[in-house]
Amino acid sequence: MSNWTEAHLEVVATMVSEPVAGGRHVQRQTLKGWCTGHGGKTLDSAIDDLITIGLIREKGRDTVTLRSVQDGKDFLQKFDDDDKYTWYY
Repeated sequence: MSNWTEAHLEVVATMVSEPVAGGRHVQRQTLKGWCTGHGGKTLDSAIDDLITIGLIREKGRDTVTLRSVQDGKDFLQKFDDDDKYTWYY
């Protein structure tokens, strides 16, 4: 796997599957609750990394949204080396 960890991939896959993009946004705490198998600090770090690269946008009151569902799918297709999260293809 590349420098993107499983936590990064799970955050993006969860946001794609819901979908949380465009006008829909969710609290960070809600998103972290949807992701299983990772601690809160790990998920916070992954969300912050994804905000830094512009894939996730941070809205007001600690809410987040994907730039677009297609961008999320493209990210997963590019970095999900073992196809664990590319279930939609």
